[in-house]
This record gives sequence, C-alpha cells and structure tokens, in this order.
Amino acid sequence: MSKLLEHNPDPSFGADMQHDVAVAAAVELAMEFYGCDAVTAAAKRAIEARHLDRESHFRFWVNVFKSLKSNPHLVADICRSD
Repeated sequence: MSKLLEHNPDPSFGADMQHDVAVAAAVELAMEFYGCDAVTAAAKRAIEARHLDRESHFRFWVNVFKSLKSNPHLVADICRSD
C-alpha cells in the first residue's frame, strides 16, 4: 500500500463529521425557533420528508429528533426560560 493511502482517512469520516455538525446546528436552530416544541417540530419535519420520499431529509430530521430526545435537559432549559 502506498504511503499516501496509508495516511488518508476514510472518505466517509469527513462526510459523517459534516453530517454531525449539520445535525448539531439544526438542533440549536430548532430549539431557538420552536422552543419547547422543538422535538415535535423535528418529528413533523421527518414525517413530511418521508411522505415526500426524501430519504436523506428524513434520516437527517430523524437524527435531529433523536439528538433532541437524548438530551432532554437542552429543551427543558429552553422551556424554563420562556
């Protein structure tokens, strides 16, 4: 194997990292825009994407939903400040 190939990371690593950053940004925006309803809004966006056969959008919004659900303290903090 060439030295060049030995030192190059897996190409999907960069894509995964970009996806994680996009999900994190969407989580913050959802909380800012929807407040206490951020989890519900993310679920609704996922359902809409599924209905429109937009699989990549569906997976993205499901990841946003899962991130919000796995960090309930984030949404709780927003709800307390309302």
